Amino acid sequence: MSGAHAAKVDDPAVLADLGTRWLAAWPLALAAWGPTTRLHAPVLHDRPCHEGSFAWFRVDEVEVHIDLPEVLRHGVEDHPVAVLAHELGHHLLAPGDPLGSVRIAARIKVGLGSRDNLVGLVSNLWSDMLINDRLQRQAGVDMAAITKALGEPPKDSPLGLLVMRTYEILWALPRGFLTGEAPAPEGEAMLCARHIRAYARDPVAGAAGFAVLVRSLLDAAALEQADQPGAPTAGDGDVLTVGCAGDRSGDGTLPPGAASDTSLGAPAVHPALDPRVVGDIEQRAPADEAPDGRSADSGGQDRALSPAELHAVLVAIGRPTSLESVAMAWYREHASPYLVPFPVREPPVVADELLGGLTPWELGDDLGDIDWAGTVTASPVLVPGVTTVRREMLEDESSRPAPRPVDLDLYLDSSGSMPDPQRTAAPIALAGAVLALSALRAGARVQATTWSGPGQLVGTDGFTGDAEEVLRAVVAHIGGSTAFPVDLLARTHLGWEGAAPTAPGPTHIAVISDEGVDTMFRRSTKDGSELDDTAARSLESAAGGSLVLRLWPQSLPTVQHLAGDYDVYVVSTDDDLVPFARDFSRRTWGRAHGG
Repeated sequence: MSGAHAAKVDDPAVLADLGTRWLAAWPLALAAWGPTTRLHAPVLHDRPCHEGSFAWFRVDEVEVHIDLPEVLRHGVEDHPVAVLAHELGHHLLAPGDPLGSVRIAARIKVGLGSRDNLVGLVSNLWSDMLINDRLQRQAGVDMAAITKALGEPPKDSPLGLLVMRTYEILWALPRGFLTGEAPAPEGEAMLCARHIRAYARDPVAGAAGFAVLVRSLLDAAALEQADQPGAPTAGDGDVLTVGCAGDRSGDGTLPPGAASDTSLGAPAVHPALDPRVVGDIEQRAPADEAPDGRSADSGGQDRALSPAELHAVLVAIGRPTSLESVAMAWYREHASPYLVPFPVREPPVVADELLGGLTPWELGDDLGDIDWAGTVTASPVLVPGVTTVRREMLEDESSRPAPRPVDLDLYLDSSGSMPDPQRTAAPIALAGAVLALSALRAGARVQATTWSGPGQLVGTDGFTGDAEEVLRAVVAHIGGSTAFPVDLLARTHLGWEGAAPTAPGPTHIAVISDEGVDTMFRRSTKDGSELDDTAARSLESAAGGSLVLRLWPQSLPTVQHLAGDYDVYVVSTDDDLVPFARDFSRRTWGRAHGG
């Protein structure tokens, strides 16, 4: 930056005039995206914000920010429409909203393989190129001019040269207009240009292929930039793009829809093998390698990302979060299609009697029904069957109690043989979430206990209606030995050491486990183990009981013998969830209403 520019950066009058000119350009930037585009004016900063760029868009707040001193430092003060319209593109095209941001980053992550530290940079670069091409070709905004003003990429930056050469091809610019004299990767640039046009209106679908294309060109400079402490993970890339910092946002919340999107885990396809990019010519990957660089026998089915994978995506794009919170959102979203109508109990009717009117008492009626006060008041002469009367009694139907939902006492096995629900998409844990959320939706209260070895318990503090507290117990993982908390079961349903049971009313017992469920029915002794009837007696006091188990088929008969009157369900895959939810609803409702 020249000395003259440096002086302007600190001049309040210059910054005020710059802000006025850029606000005046805002209507033109809106018009570039159509006559109906509406958004409040950009936030202009007259002091350096240290965001790493001169412009950025906050997806969560839906607003454009401009750092005026940085605008002067980069020498782009004469390009307000281009910069402002570009930032609007992050709202109207890519990523669009928090869900779009996560979906694009997830696909970029698949395409980059293990280079998670570059997910934010490449995600923003992909969005930038789509936006810039749309503005240059369809809106008449001179993106080539501002790209030229930002300067040529370093001669030793293959990725920067690829981006600039791709723009030259897309916009029919002379070779070297943006790249200078440095040789650019011509074949990759031609393919990149075709890829951008093919996915111009589908940023999520094209993201993984773009990442596969550029990952071989990620030079040491880009790697070093991404690894710097405090480097903006949303992707600055001033050398690589127009210099914006992309979308800045996020409290770490997983946007609804991301957990169940089965397209996010699909393999990435190189643009050279993508019929949408190169047409219908037959292309095949080498026999030992799939298009995304993985083994060809690894499978190519669509799949939803696991909680751990989604957590990695959020971290990669700079959204502070925890694995636990992502897992809780994951199981909530995946459980919602399987929620069942939870049983209710009709409480006994104890109707209050109301006094009605007087009617004649006749011979043959019960002598005890005579209302003597009414009889004497009517006539001092007692003539049975003539002067005797009786009082009618009426029932108060308004005092009928409302039906009460059955509460849920949920026990989740978290021993070493069970999958960690925060790391793995565990159908068995999902079944527990289905039961818990179904009960809460019905207005019931839930006691959720995650257990492993002796004394290893985490969960809710008794029965609660707080879904966050319950889900926190569902996704907890201990990973120790296996010992069902029989004492807690007894304290809840039978009472303990003279204390009354803690269950507040009709309660369904549900246990999520595997073969380790046998510790619910056996207790350890010096000579091994012996049967324990605590679980059976607890079931007699409860409104029903279910064992939801991950079992090998050969183990089922033994478990069913131990289970007694507990209903046994086997849930080992996602396909087991539908019959489980259907059968649970049928059995528990039948028990609740049929006695």
